[in-house]
Amino acid sequence: MVWIRAALASLLATSAFASMEPVMGGMLDPRESMLETRLEDVDSDSLQRRQTATTGDTSQNMTQWNTDTSAACMSALSSLMAASNPSGTAVCYNLFSLDTNAGTFMADLRLFQVSVPFGDFEGIPPADISVGLQYNGASVSPVSQGVQARDVAKRQSSTPTLLQTYMFVGQIDKAQMAQPMTMGVLEALVMPTVTLTGKNSAGQQVSTNVSSNEAAFVHGIFSSEVVMSDFSLASLAVDDITAQLHNGTVAFVLPGVNILIFPVGLVLTSIWLVIGVGFYGFGTYERYNYRDTYRSRKARVDGKPGYARI
Repeated sequence: MVWIRAALASLLATSAFASMEPVMGGMLDPRESMLETRLEDVDSDSLQRRQTATTGDTSQNMTQWNTDTSAACMSALSSLMAASNPSGTAVCYNLFSLDTNAGTFMADLRLFQVSVPFGDFEGIPPADISVGLQYNGASVSPVSQGVQARDVAKRQSSTPTLLQTYMFVGQIDKAQMAQPMTMGVLEALVMPTVTLTGKNSAGQQVSTNVSSNEAAFVHGIFSSEVVMSDFSLASLAVDDITAQLHNGTVAFVLPGVNILIFPVGLVLTSIWLVIGVGFYGFGTYERYNYRDTYRSRKARVDGKPGYARI
């Protein structure tokens, strides 16, 4: 009887569990879907906020870049009394970024009106002037362009006027990346030759080159660096040593009193000196013997003693 009761109890428990499974499943499924939906919402919200923050940071960086670059360019070009080309313009060229490993860079070029145009560019509106860049070892493509055309024909102010703004992305040639990439080499590779082209009142196409050295690398990459020639570096080293001598930091060493390297030149000169002196001495000795022999023969001919003087 006991085992019959146990079998009935187990059978009732199994049927009860089977009848409750659909109910529990219906209660668990919505919770799981709700949890997945909330996770997706959280992920999408965080991703959207992250993208918004990144876009905001980039926009803020570019806004700060434009402000600082404009101030640096105006400060550099304000000292120019007149432009060095007939267009009356000057350029301000700066690097926003530079990857020395990949050779990629982003450049900022701004065209300013410094003086009144003259010659072939007289009467050409600034909006009709196109800017061309030529790199020696790199290639670029434009990203954006901003035009701020103004009437500069009657410009009387000495403050430079911004005409056009360009942003470029570029790539240094792979062949140029093989050489040692010093700061001077990089500056030469990313420094362009700027050419302005336009049409005058007669319909003729005119062009001129604009010097990039009037305001180059005044902000951004290379703005805090100074490229010196070998002579300038040597002069700086001499000035440093001279200052240390005056301060007593280093002791004065009289040059030329010690042989610090193996004297190859001295050895060769000494050898040639010994050979020359030997030949000269041998010739003198032979002349001396010839003189004595001649005197002896002369004395015998004249009937005088062999060692008599002539």
